[in-house]
Amino acid sequence: MTTKERILLESKAWVKEKLTLDEEYFSRLSALHVPKILWIDSIDSLVPVREITNTEPGEILVYRNMGNIIKESDESLMAVLEDALEVSHVKHIIVCGYSHCSSLREVIQGTVKPLTRQWLIDLRSLYELYHHEFEGLSFEKKERKLCELNIKQQIQNLERLPIIQKAWKESNYPKLYGWYFDLNTGSFSEVAVSEENKLVIA
Repeated sequence: MTTKERILLESKAWVKEKLTLDEEYFSRLSALHVPKILWIDSIDSLVPVREITNTEPGEILVYRNMGNIIKESDESLMAVLEDALEVSHVKHIIVCGYSHCSSLREVIQGTVKPLTRQWLIDLRSLYELYHHEFEGLSFEKKERKLCELNIKQQIQNLERLPIIQKAWKESNYPKLYGWYFDLNTGSFSEVAVSEENKLVIA
């Protein structure tokens, strides 16, 4: 059986399972949803957002890129933010980093892949800026340290965006949260919170 065939077969099994548990599942799934949470994290194959938050379809809007980097030059992310804030009126934006993230490892180990290296240039700069804090740490601790520094930085990047500033002028939302997810334990740690341009480092 090919990979494609296996995926299509598993999809049919998933449909059957869902309908067995809930005959209205796909009717509800196809209904209009207005999520109140925008979740930004890194590309991966390990962190299923709905499962680790135990949320239903339609509750969380998810955006991913390498290293959960917030750049105003990322037109895709800017379009997502525009839609999330001006159409869905999301109340919370969560930037979530996690252990075992390949983007962190690319930076720590010094990737030579040109496109990856260019995209992660800000993360690499962060690693170099705080290089003295990484001395003597195990690889796992370096990874977590860099992840937490990156989460704080991305919350600050979000704060500076004109679209976020505009939203804050019009209301008390969105609230910005920076979380770290530990795959070893399945637990979250809050790293930073920003409400109406008041950053709190946890």
